[in-house]
Amino acid sequence: MLTASAGASEDFQAEKFHQTSCTGCHDSSVYTRKKRRVNSLPRLESQVRMCDANLGKKLFDDDIHSLTDYLNDNYYHFGK
Repeated sequence: MLTASAGASEDFQAEKFHQTSCTGCHDSSVYTRKKRRVNSLPRLESQVRMCDANLGKKLFDDDIHSLTDYLNDNYYHFGK
């Protein structure tokens, strides 16, 4: 089981996932607006997990972290 989950995460592409899954509900303005709900890296990961649960994607933890890092690197710029 551990090998299967590790293999699945190796193929995960955060940018592609974002384009195909996240932008179906919202565009990137949700990340850049002045009064955004996400104001820290832990809150960003929490939001990514909530969206994953709402979409029923069941991402692996490594994929959640990859997507969180992608969003942080491209939009939020929180310190790590």
